[in-house]
Amino acid sequence: MEIENDVTVKLLFFARSKELAGTRESTIRLPTKISYKKLLNIISENYNLQTIKDNILLAKNEEVCEEEVDIEIKERDSIAVIPPISGG
Repeated sequence: MEIENDVTVKLLFFARSKELAGTRESTIRLPTKISYKKLLNIISENYNLQTIKDNILLAKNEEVCEEEVDIEIKERDSIAVIPPISGG
């Protein structure tokens, strides 16, 4: 029997990340445990976000992820990609 080690999650893009990715939301298969940096790299490379990568925040199920802590992901979790927001 094969052990399931990856899950499908929903990616939600906001503001500039939505423009660069060309979509508001998408799904992606990810391992159940991943470092913040690796997750950020995967999302940046797959969704054309390299130009804003250093300024993106990632949030899982509406909670901002800590960069130093591995992210545990379950089936149907959502990951929000939040770029810097300029105000005026």
